[in-house]
Amino acid sequence: MSAYLIPAIFLVLIVIAGYLFLSHSIEKRRIQRQRLITALRARRNSFRDLATGFPTGFLSNDLTALLYRALIDSCEQLTRLESSDHTHAEQLALYTNLLSSLKENTQQTRVRLDNPQQIKEAHALLQELYKFVMQQSALKQINQVQTDAYTDQINRMLLQMTVDGHVFNARQAQQVGKVKLAIHFYQLGRKALAAENASHTFDKQIAQLDSVVAKLQEKLDSANAEKAAAAPEEGAATAKTSTTEANKEWKQFDEENAKWKKKQIYD
Repeated sequence: MSAYLIPAIFLVLIVIAGYLFLSHSIEKRRIQRQRLITALRARRNSFRDLATGFPTGFLSNDLTALLYRALIDSCEQLTRLESSDHTHAEQLALYTNLLSSLKENTQQTRVRLDNPQQIKEAHALLQELYKFVMQQSALKQINQVQTDAYTDQINRMLLQMTVDGHVFNARQAQQVGKVKLAIHFYQLGRKALAAENASHTFDKQIAQLDSVVAKLQEKLDSANAEKAAAAPEEGAATAKTSTTEANKEWKQFDEENAKWKKKQIYD
């Protein structure tokens, strides 16, 4: 009997171990699948917002086409992973049509953002697009020439939005009469451009900012000079007023002292 019991026990243990291993593998694949779905949905939503949530002309045709291809790829994967959700197939058709129509359109005049909230949102979304480009490059989905072209455009846009943010803050400071603060923000914008100006691409913008700063500095110096000139006159007027008041007090004191002396003589 024992001869059959021991092999049976081993068989049961093997079955249990196999079941546990299989259950663990299934759970692991389920978790991985869910993570992939979550990541694909997040990418789709971010790139959708970047492609459609900003003024027409904000992105170049190249970057817009890249976004549509990324959206198509995400929708294709989501369609396979969640076949019961028909919105993935609908969005796949939508972005495929948008990509086709984009190829027929000419490049529009580039639009720059002037809203701080939009600048902040676009900055974060473009950084996500940059990560996607590097990921595609690592996977050999795009070649090095394409990678360099995309990253160069994205970096230029990120830089320009940083400068635009500083210029916006500078203009806000000017409107409330804070000239010194305005100069500070313009100089921050100039510094950002100068740091990336090895090829002299931003010489014109730097010169424009230098001109604006020079005019504001002249205005600030003029205001400071007027204050300095007015200071001695104000000091003299204050001293004159103080002297007059002191004379009045001494006169009043003398009168009261004279009255006291007369009273003493009378007494």
